[in-house]
Amino acid sequence: MQIRVRLTLQFILIAASILVVAFFYIHFQFKLNLQDEYYDSLRSKALLIAEMVAGKKTDEQEFRIEAPTEMSSPLVADYPENISIYTPDGKRLYSFNPAPNDIKQAAFDDVRIYGECRFPHGKFSALAIPYMNKAGEDYVVIAESVFDQVHLDNLTQILILVFLISITLVAIGGWFFARQALAPMSRIMNQVDALLPTDMSHRLVTTNQHDELSRLVITFNKLLDRIQQVFGLQKMFLSNISHELKNPLNVIVSQVEVTLQNERSEEEYVATLSSVLADVKELNDVADKLMQMARINSDGAMIRFQPLRIDEMIWQTKETLLKNHPEYTIHFEVVNLPDDEQKLFFNGNEQLLRTALINLMDNGCKFSPDKKVKASLSFSSEGAIIIEFKDNGPGIPQEELPMIFNAFYRSPRTSTVKGSGIGLSLVQSILKLHHIELNVNSRSGHGTTFILIFPVVSVGEPIKE
Repeated sequence: MQIRVRLTLQFILIAASILVVAFFYIHFQFKLNLQDEYYDSLRSKALLIAEMVAGKKTDEQEFRIEAPTEMSSPLVADYPENISIYTPDGKRLYSFNPAPNDIKQAAFDDVRIYGECRFPHGKFSALAIPYMNKAGEDYVVIAESVFDQVHLDNLTQILILVFLISITLVAIGGWFFARQALAPMSRIMNQVDALLPTDMSHRLVTTNQHDELSRLVITFNKLLDRIQQVFGLQKMFLSNISHELKNPLNVIVSQVEVTLQNERSEEEYVATLSSVLADVKELNDVADKLMQMARINSDGAMIRFQPLRIDEMIWQTKETLLKNHPEYTIHFEVVNLPDDEQKLFFNGNEQLLRTALINLMDNGCKFSPDKKVKASLSFSSEGAIIIEFKDNGPGIPQEELPMIFNAFYRSPRTSTVKGSGIGLSLVQSILKLHHIELNVNSRSGHGTTFILIFPVVSVGEPIKE
């Protein structure tokens, strides 16, 4: 069902509910007023007859059971009601117009207990009222007549007609109201349909800047900005991957082709194979880093965490790196060892954290002239684990600091050093996954320090998003 139709039906339903309640109230109040007027008329006429007939009578024998014939016109014409006078115990003494028949004793009991009372009597509506004449004699006057439904029926017909007309007008008005309300949405939908996947530069436009639709447009435009940014990064990422993979492959192919052209000595074959092996390792390293980045970005929520002792992991990571690079020197120290060893534990993924630590150590040693890195572990006043990696390399200019974590970014100053430009981007992704803060302090010619600040959480406590 279209939103326009749904809004119209809801509008009609609300209006119909209000009208029904209002009309029932009007009908009910009008009926009450008619009944009050009806019984007021019966009361006044009954008391008038009672005053005329029994006002000064003291002898019940003087009452005539039937109304005198001389009163049958024109008084009867003015008083079409049946009016009778009874003793308190139910004995009829006088009747004006045809007498009410079969008045139950309960009516007289109610008068004695409650005073004036109303009750149905066949097709009539009756009123019983107590009356005392000047002599102190008690009587019960009962007046009845047919309640006139004509005015109430007319009102009912009028209300039904007004209801039908009102609902028709509400339906028409609701349809046009829904159309006007949804017109901006239709314009937005047309703009969305006009967007092309090959051109993400266009943005939605709205005339009103202060309603909910304008906020929807703003949110959608922000989404388009992010999509455009992701597409741009994806395009650049694919281009860089192609470049990073293609160059080593071309080198390998060239080396093999040159080697196979002529007979070579054993030393030359060994040198070629060693060079090819180095290139293959470089390709394998790039592939591993790309797979880890893809894993973090695609299913980061599924990566399992466990309690890890940070100082031991740094020692083990250091030894692993030194085995592969014996030319490196890594000095590690714990500045202020806590009394409680539990403070050295952190919930994380061991493989990913090792990868981040190896990349930071390797990066520092690679760019330091003496291949040395100083690593330290300390604690903040709040108990947070702080790890620092300091090298004595050329440093990073301030204008390049915001770009060093971009995938495949390499400073022109470091073109002579082998690398893919993926390491620091991977480090940042891993640390973000673990909610570890990463800061960089660097100046040209004064080395670089990477500072890792771990969140303060208890062992076994999950890291909150």
